[in-house]
Amino acid sequence: MKKIIIILLVAFTTVANAQRPNKEKVKALKIAHITERVELSSEEAQAFWPVYNSYEDAMESLRRQERRLLGNLKNNFDQLSETESETALNTLSKLSQDKLDEKERLISQLKNVISSKKILTLLKAEEDFKRVLLEQIRKRRGKFGGRPNGGN
Repeated sequence: MKKIIIILLVAFTTVANAQRPNKEKVKALKIAHITERVELSSEEAQAFWPVYNSYEDAMESLRRQERRLLGNLKNNFDQLSETESETALNTLSKLSQDKLDEKERLISQLKNVISSKKILTLLKAEEDFKRVLLEQIRKRRGKFGGRPNGGN
């Protein structure tokens, strides 16, 4: 267990030191982190990963839509009419609800695959992974004096 944690920390450092973190490396680290923390048996893993990967794909699609909308709002904020602002708020609200629905769907599907305790462990492992990743990004930004690509 200590070996895996050390490997993860070394991997996080490697990712943090890269010019731009590679999504595939981060995904691999997340898979390793979840696998180690949730302690999936091989049978559980076979049923778990297709459900979890489907959830991750849906969430990434929703996050992409949200980023695109927020980017458009940021670029055109001063020109937004009240009607456009209301439409944007409604869209953001729907995206938030869709994310919540996806999380609920994940939990419901996983109840047929792993124990409730392991589902809670998964949720905690996701939050822990996110926190460690953000810490590494913050450290990297401090080291380079601004944004991850070295700019401000």
